[in-house]
Amino acid sequence: MLGRPTLIAAASLLGVVLATSSCGDDGLLPTSVDPGANFVQEDVIFDDEFFYCRVEPMLFEQSCGSGVAGQDPENGCHFSVTKFKLTDYSPRLSDSCTGAALGTPTDPNPLVPPAAQQNYTAAQARMKRDPSLAALLLRPTAKATHPRQIFAENSDQAEIIRQWATQFSSQ
Repeated sequence: MLGRPTLIAAASLLGVVLATSSCGDDGLLPTSVDPGANFVQEDVIFDDEFFYCRVEPMLFEQSCGSGVAGQDPENGCHFSVTKFKLTDYSPRLSDSCTGAALGTPTDPNPLVPPAAQQNYTAAQARMKRDPSLAALLLRPTAKATHPRQIFAENSDQAEIIRQWATQFSSQ
């Protein structure tokens, strides 16, 4: 049986070994990465054309702006009630899309109206690279607080939002 002085000496030796050994991938203890003095987290910019051509039209088709009479507040949901404002405008930019890209053979570079830009900015703020964390997907699928479920988690509409999460650039 080891005496108290021997246990104290062994514990002290172990402390010295741990304190002087390397840490991280090659050592005994985990480490964190020092990002340095000039660390800047890149902003993710989601593809605006995909939004204008696929996401925005889907949101309007689901009555996310105007709401559903009898189920949603008067004057619409996202037209006037919440911080996530959708501005309706005409003609919609999606009328100038070919697939998920802006432009048609007769109008290859359509102008983006301010209302469409505002809608994109508002949606971009509610999007994440991991769509399972994005309010733009969580709220309408009722996975987060929302007055009603707009579409199912496994719906085509939810898939459009998931696809948008893969359409980004870092700037």
